[in-house]
Amino acid sequence: MISTPGKLRKSIGPLDANKDQVNFGEMFLGTTQTKIVKIHNIKEDTMYISLAGEYEGIEIEIEPTILNPANYGEIVIHFNSENRDYGRKTELIQFKIEFANSKQQGHLILNSNIVEDFSILTPDEKENLPEIKIPVKKTLMIENLIPGELATEVIEVENIGTRDLYIRNIQSLDEKFTIDPTAFIVEPGKKSSFNINVTPDTRMNKLKSTITIISNDPNQSVINFTIIGKVDLPEGSSSKYIADDIQIEKAAKIVKSFKGNGKLIILDVRTVEEYSNGCLEDAINIDFYSSDFKKILKILDMGKTYLVYCQSGIRSKKAVDLMSEIGFKNIYHMHEGIEGWKAKRLKLVDPNK
Repeated sequence: MISTPGKLRKSIGPLDANKDQVNFGEMFLGTTQTKIVKIHNIKEDTMYISLAGEYEGIEIEIEPTILNPANYGEIVIHFNSENRDYGRKTELIQFKIEFANSKQQGHLILNSNIVEDFSILTPDEKENLPEIKIPVKKTLMIENLIPGELATEVIEVENIGTRDLYIRNIQSLDEKFTIDPTAFIVEPGKKSSFNINVTPDTRMNKLKSTITIISNDPNQSVINFTIIGKVDLPEGSSSKYIADDIQIEKAAKIVKSFKGNGKLIILDVRTVEEYSNGCLEDAINIDFYSSDFKKILKILDMGKTYLVYCQSGIRSKKAVDLMSEIGFKNIYHMHEGIEGWKAKRLKLVDPNK
């Protein structure tokens, strides 16, 4: 048995874990990092743990794969940044966990940021640097977008330095905005450009994203700006949301009917502190106020059914609207929140036990 200090306060499916997200931070291209996640079987049955897929550049060791009741183990993650794009990346690692007559899934979220190592520049390269210049400062506004019609904004990139400027990658935080091309070279004294494309629908009157340009200019290797698109919606149109607002009684029935089959994800979007004070059984916590909230939503399984709640229904309403916008199809919104659940004297659990 592998010893571990204190209680493991996160979860990977039915397993207790010391973390459900692993941050590798900034990594130079071609380097490797290893991180360890501690796990604990708190069930009365032996658990059989395996990976649900293969992940390029990521080697995962589960020690042991057969975890007896009350025993501890480790998930060892070897992350290789070779052959990866520059910039930030969030990846979802899924596990299959079997015990008794139950088959469940769990997941780990891996965050990385691949950056360039400028310490290896030669003296000559340091004397002759590229220098990026773009016309956008902090915010780019696009007016009069029409639902269903492609709109393209051309962004000019100029190299005012003395060496070739390599645009390593261009990323958009919101996938509604696509970039073309995402990588190119600009010679000294020359200009080039890239396109930001968007096709709005009738659900939103405003679109917003952060655009990140990553280059080999050591003084401005990362440039961020915000793009905001205003959509001219047809008169009388309104946003259409897929989520069903349900009463507490129906939420309790849904939880009971899905119990143990792995098809329902109960999503608590409150803060960690609120979540720790009592939550629905088997609920996972993704803080609505987290800067990574939308990014994490995008890597969840959209084929699952979701029951979403917060304290009183305000944050969860915003969360299900966002989930609908992303493309989730089966969402139940417990709009009375945890307060309504408590008022019915229904069971809450301590996620830290």
